[in-house]
Amino acid sequence: MPGADPESDCQIPIGDPVLVEEVVDDLADHDEEHEHDVTWGEIGEEAENGRAPHTLSHWLPQQTTWAHWLEKAALAVEKPVNRLVGSLRFNPFYHTGTIAFFLLLIVGLTGIYLFMFFQYGYDLSYNAVARIEGQFIGRTIRAAHRYASGALVITTLLHAYRTLFMERFRGPRWLAWVTGIVMTVFLWVAGVTGYWLIWDERAQAISDGFVGFLQRFTSWGPVLFIRLIQAELAQNTWWIIGLVMAVHLLLFIVTAVFFWLHIKRLSRARWLPDSQWTVGLGVVLLLGAIIFPLGMLPQANTAQLPGSLTIDPIFLFYLPTVGSVAGVVLWASLAVVTLIGLLLPWISKGKKAEPLPKVHIIKDRCTGCTKCALDCPYGAIQMVERHDDKPHKFIAIEDPSLCVSCGICVGSCDGVAVTMGQDSPEILWDTVASKLAFARAKAPEGQVKVIFTCERHAAHGAKPFLTENAPAQSDQAVEVITLPCVGTAPPDLLVRTLNAGATAVQVVGCPPDDCTNREGNVWTEQRLVRERVPRLKRAYANAPIMAAWLPPNDFAQAIEMKPLTAVNPETGAEEPDYLNSRRMFLPFTWRNVATAFALLAVVMLMQIFITDLPFQPQTAQASISQLTLTDPSAYLGSVQLVPGSSGQLKLLIDGEIVQTRAIAAAVYPDGSLSPILQAVAGGEHHVQLRYVDEAARASLVLYEDTAVFAPGHVLRLDFQPTATPVTEQESP
Repeated sequence: MPGADPESDCQIPIGDPVLVEEVVDDLADHDEEHEHDVTWGEIGEEAENGRAPHTLSHWLPQQTTWAHWLEKAALAVEKPVNRLVGSLRFNPFYHTGTIAFFLLLIVGLTGIYLFMFFQYGYDLSYNAVARIEGQFIGRTIRAAHRYASGALVITTLLHAYRTLFMERFRGPRWLAWVTGIVMTVFLWVAGVTGYWLIWDERAQAISDGFVGFLQRFTSWGPVLFIRLIQAELAQNTWWIIGLVMAVHLLLFIVTAVFFWLHIKRLSRARWLPDSQWTVGLGVVLLLGAIIFPLGMLPQANTAQLPGSLTIDPIFLFYLPTVGSVAGVVLWASLAVVTLIGLLLPWISKGKKAEPLPKVHIIKDRCTGCTKCALDCPYGAIQMVERHDDKPHKFIAIEDPSLCVSCGICVGSCDGVAVTMGQDSPEILWDTVASKLAFARAKAPEGQVKVIFTCERHAAHGAKPFLTENAPAQSDQAVEVITLPCVGTAPPDLLVRTLNAGATAVQVVGCPPDDCTNREGNVWTEQRLVRERVPRLKRAYANAPIMAAWLPPNDFAQAIEMKPLTAVNPETGAEEPDYLNSRRMFLPFTWRNVATAFALLAVVMLMQIFITDLPFQPQTAQASISQLTLTDPSAYLGSVQLVPGSSGQLKLLIDGEIVQTRAIAAAVYPDGSLSPILQAVAGGEHHVQLRYVDEAARASLVLYEDTAVFAPGHVLRLDFQPTATPVTEQESP
């Protein structure tokens, strides 16, 4: 590593604030921060042989076909939203990450309040929630807790979708992608356990579905079923609700930890959205919670199957498929999708055969100005003290393992000391010079407008302008130059393009908070309006250099965009105001705010309605007999129920055998007998349970009675076995 001492330089802490602030304070008031041996205004006019082993296209990512169509669908949905709100800064799709954390914060704070008034046990938990619901503050906070939880899952999925079509899961971004998937799963399970805590009919349906799942696929189901029944009979259910609460709290804590891991590798990670979103979301949630309280379902009754109730499809989408083949298909499909998602960073190679080049510092040119380290969104560059013969105090040291190949660091270096891979950074000017010369040769009167844009725009709205049959412009030719990110273009490169014969220069980047590389559009805007180094030189503050911050499918708007105008105080005439035309955050009106607020209210109203859908359990109209032994270690007459027994249990309804079960399959090592569940038509029926051991030539009547079965009723045949032996001839 030329110019660095690995024994001393690399031991300095990453991002040492003292090292950074020493230099940043010194840069604030100067246009020419450091003297550079090479600048963008002084590099060779034409490409030199062997100067760059590749063309600029080697730097460009290429969107895969499936990602292109996913983004195209998203852009089609976002376009009417942008037109409706009238300002790109008020499009909620661009803020899903920070909105998700804000909602997580609301869920946590409201959950703490509810936790303080909660009690444990079937009756106690239900009554505690009923008391909370009976008070204005309590029911408002409870409703806000639920609505924020549902909105959190929806927002997280939207954020995942944007991350997916931007392909921000490759390379060092794999950690954010994988933790995001795991975090989403934890959020969903936490929501299910939240519904489970209330112990109403909805919680009973969740419990029945969970136990049924375990009975079908594991050996734990029947054992758990027996334990739940025993706990209910002994009125000792606090541990059941306590266990669900412990899981609920643990999942929330783990989710918070995974959120920290999710943003761990980001520099200047944003936690909360802008104030308009925190205020707007807070007000909408509060109003929704006040106007639409949750209410209470009837308390769970294990002697009665849950009847018609309402469910939240965000968390309880699986309930209609419980116990059916569709349920197996659903869970298998979700498992496959989740597994593919977790493996996506490694199984999806992208369209380019070679990996994208990583950041490379040309040590002999580096002046230690720290701009590249400050601008990198992913912490891939450090500043360390220099110990060679150079007069500069610091040197930039790259970490390619953290680089996402965005090129923002190239745009931050006016000393032409940062590049991608082994290519010379002059490759940027070589590309501009050759394209500009070609465009001027065929342009009417040599009028050429050069537009610098990113790969997202090139894949969508700018695509027609990158072909030989580009749409013709009446007064000038348009030459589009694609960069990995608009942040790759140094301000001096734009100036040189203008001086080389371009009649106008324009940067077309992504909207606020929607840059694939997080900060590329923000840093470019601040450089062009002279608020961040390297800034546009003062002499070119009002030069015909414009900027447009548009969605990728609105690129054509930038072609016809005109600069703002301002009155010259000296002449009194209106003149183009190019400086303010480059700003990303243009003034907005109360109409924009009101429209965005109304949009949030409509979305919240839709969520409230869809999270309270009617649901009829599949077994609600059937009658179920549950035959269990209250004392699993008891003897059946002279026969002990132990694993390996050759006997059978036979259930007879109106004298007809409806179910036969071998003891070997029905008894577990702890002596518990798995329950016998049997759907029975409504009405009066004669029920008999027998133990038959053909080897011993004996049959025991364990239970016999006439019972009336009502629809949805659970007839639990609990008994202490006082079996009466009968002869084999009497047995069916």
